[in-house]
Amino acid sequence: MNNEQVETAVSALAEFRREISTMAADAIDLLAVERRVQELTNAYGRALMREVMARADASAPEVSIDGVGWGNRRVTPGTYETIFGDIEMQRATYQRSGRGRVAIPLELRLGIVEGAYTPRVARILTKAVALMPEADAEDLLDEVGVAKVSKSTLHRVPRAMASRYEGRRDIIEKALRGSDRIPEQATTIQVALDGVMVPQDGEHARARGRKTDDPAPPRHEQRYGHVGPEPPSSTDGTLGRAWHEAAVGTVAFFDRDGNRLKTTYLARMPEPFKATLTAGLEAEMRAIVEERPDINICFASDGAEPQWAALGAMRARLPAWATGHQMTLVDAFHVAEYVQLAANAVEGENTSGAKVLAATWRETIKEETHGVPRVLRVMRSRRAKTSGKTARTDLARAIHYIANQHRLGRMAYPEALARNYPIGTGITEAAAKTVVGTRMKRAGARFSQHGGQTVMLFRAALLSERFDSLHQELHATYTASVAA
Repeated sequence: MNNEQVETAVSALAEFRREISTMAADAIDLLAVERRVQELTNAYGRALMREVMARADASAPEVSIDGVGWGNRRVTPGTYETIFGDIEMQRATYQRSGRGRVAIPLELRLGIVEGAYTPRVARILTKAVALMPEADAEDLLDEVGVAKVSKSTLHRVPRAMASRYEGRRDIIEKALRGSDRIPEQATTIQVALDGVMVPQDGEHARARGRKTDDPAPPRHEQRYGHVGPEPPSSTDGTLGRAWHEAAVGTVAFFDRDGNRLKTTYLARMPEPFKATLTAGLEAEMRAIVEERPDINICFASDGAEPQWAALGAMRARLPAWATGHQMTLVDAFHVAEYVQLAANAVEGENTSGAKVLAATWRETIKEETHGVPRVLRVMRSRRAKTSGKTARTDLARAIHYIANQHRLGRMAYPEALARNYPIGTGITEAAAKTVVGTRMKRAGARFSQHGGQTVMLFRAALLSERFDSLHQELHATYTASVAA
């Protein structure tokens, strides 16, 4: 039967080729021709894929799957989604003692994802949802004519794969770190952490597209159980959509001249104390230090103390054999905002005097070893001459922020610049925009905890150049050793 289908597809291609030879040059509709060629080649692709998949089937009355015997062989129909379209075929199924769960050797040998999708289709689906909403992805795949699926499939399958990932997260993340190479020229890493707001379904929000107020759990929960911690939106008392703070983290590699070489991105949906994100960020850092004990480490964030508490704990837990230089730096651009606030209070907002004064203070802080105390003395000396309640309040806020960060040892910018360390958290700020803002903060968007995490998982993997490795690890979870 498979041979007949292949021959039929080949004959159709040959027939269309003969048809092309009769077309008048000025009557060719290239759009129609391209679509017809794609239809024919997809038919040929389906025939070949059916033949390949049949090769992976089992015919023995009993098989061993990962060393365990299975029997009671039966033949049942199955449908699989390939990049060329659906194929239907007969395949063998087995059970243990004739009851219970069914095993399908074809699927286990080939790593069929969620019982229906080839690994290539699974890659396309997860990349699509990482880049765009499901409805947009459905339209794009239909236009391209490859792996054409519905938006409900785009909604369901990546979430199921992400659930599988969460259940094996420690193992998979360790494998991803092990497969990632540290750039040979790297001398310094910046470990940075930031928060970013995401739109979430509040506890009182009705699920979209449901005909009942009490829907059954989504399919990924039915199969893999509830994943991840309970989100803040479950107990915040907010009607409908709510906003909560997710977390992003980055580990950026720099050479001795301060050039960025690569960046690893992490992102997690809102949860108490950013616990999963900070644990993952620390694991990334420790894996690097284990391989390169001499690498320099620069811990960076804005002024949010919970984030600094997490970074401080990471630094305190570094092993004694981590011999590289270490320092903490508050983001210089956040400091610059407070410097401008103080200058505006002293000279007047948007005045040339405020711009010149702010520039002078910024350069003093960045370039002079004792620049911070010097700027603080000048700021404090201007308090008596500053008029207006708002201006005095702004000046006091700026002085307090800068003095506090200096007291905590986070403003040694002259030393950092001398060592060619990054003094800003622009990479992490950009991560908040590229991982979350660009994809998730669209008009009308809102995300469940797991739905948002699915987007973050595959989007961060793309940005970190770990997408291939992630799918290799996920593919391995769908495979098993099958022998007659």
